[in-house]
Amino acid sequence: MSAPTPPPAKTSHHLAVFGDLFDIPDRALKTLGDGVRITLFVPRSRLAACDGAEHAHAVVALADDADAAAWTAAVRAVHTAVPLTHALALVDHLAYEAAVAMAAVGVPFHTPATMERVRDKALMRRTLDERGLYPVPFRCAAGLDEARAAVAGIGLPCVFKPVTGTGSAGAVMVRDERELDAAYREASGHGQDVLVERFVTGPQFSVEALSEDGRHLVLAVTRKYSDPATLVELGHVMPAPLSEDERAAVARCAEDVLDAVGLTYGPSHTEVILGPDGPVPIETHARVGGDDIWLMVHAATGVDLDVLQPDQALGRGVLDEARATLAAHAPRRRHQAVWFGAAREAGTFPAGDLPGGEHVHVTALRSEGDPVRPLASTNDRVLKVRATGTTAEEALTLARETAAAACATLSLDLSLTDLANTV
Repeated sequence: MSAPTPPPAKTSHHLAVFGDLFDIPDRALKTLGDGVRITLFVPRSRLAACDGAEHAHAVVALADDADAAAWTAAVRAVHTAVPLTHALALVDHLAYEAAVAMAAVGVPFHTPATMERVRDKALMRRTLDERGLYPVPFRCAAGLDEARAAVAGIGLPCVFKPVTGTGSAGAVMVRDERELDAAYREASGHGQDVLVERFVTGPQFSVEALSEDGRHLVLAVTRKYSDPATLVELGHVMPAPLSEDERAAVARCAEDVLDAVGLTYGPSHTEVILGPDGPVPIETHARVGGDDIWLMVHAATGVDLDVLQPDQALGRGVLDEARATLAAHAPRRRHQAVWFGAAREAGTFPAGDLPGGEHVHVTALRSEGDPVRPLASTNDRVLKVRATGTTAEEALTLARETAAAACATLSLDLSLTDLANTV
């Protein structure tokens, strides 16, 4: 990596962005004014598809297997040439590495300990156990024999998943001991130890929140629907159809998790199951919810995380503004729903016009001729439908029915799991 060229003397802010830029250059200019410099840090394999990379003043790309020490060395080199003043990570990859590097050069960011508890699902479980919160039997397995012992101790059903995985990749439900070996191979195929934990039955939710100075503001609760075999999410609807008591319990669970991992600022996306004995957290993320959830938050609540997250990272207080927006926003079609489709068999994505309407939009996640494969992770979904409604049921029905129509139009055998067969 060559040292970056020093900026003009008028530069007073230097923002490090890890992973993807999106529209950060525009946001930084509006918040900080002229004289802002942006350096992008990105894994080499993601560089070509990185949103907004062309707008960075400098780009640092390291090998995909570069560890936190390597990224810290790269950050130190940049910081020595042109001192960094702010940092931002909008996606999961490199968030921990960013925390280690920013701590090393003294730039405000999440602490490494917080980011480690966020990315490591087993460590999050241990952290909650230490506080006596939401206990779930779990064990880590570094080999097949340890996985078998974990299942014997935990009991079935249980879930196998990579300790630091994302996007449901490698997550497998195990209901019968005969499924154990294949489940371990799938979960361990991502080069990590496997987390084996008791499967908690009940509807799934995610809590979208914004934090500042250790205070948490719950913006919305989302009902989520996942494929029962792969645990890949098939759809979601916001606001979730919950009673006030249920919503309060789910929200409180997410806030407890944020306190436990030490997340004090920024957006978060915390996944929760409302089990027979109450809410149980699954995992949390120090970012906005993906799969259009951050856009759904804006439509449903008026809170624009595309604006508030970078503004907060650049030093502006935003929580009171978000709270005021929540109180004032009341759209007629406030319920937002998304539904996905994925292929049952390997093949190629066909050509065809997609349906749409006043309150619904369909997006193909593949181009004509692109390969498709059966659902194993979120990356295998090939079709997305987003709809709005005056109720959760209306929005969800419109999204699913439009997805079915899109499948018929494309003549592609897509999996559209019925709600009764989701978890």
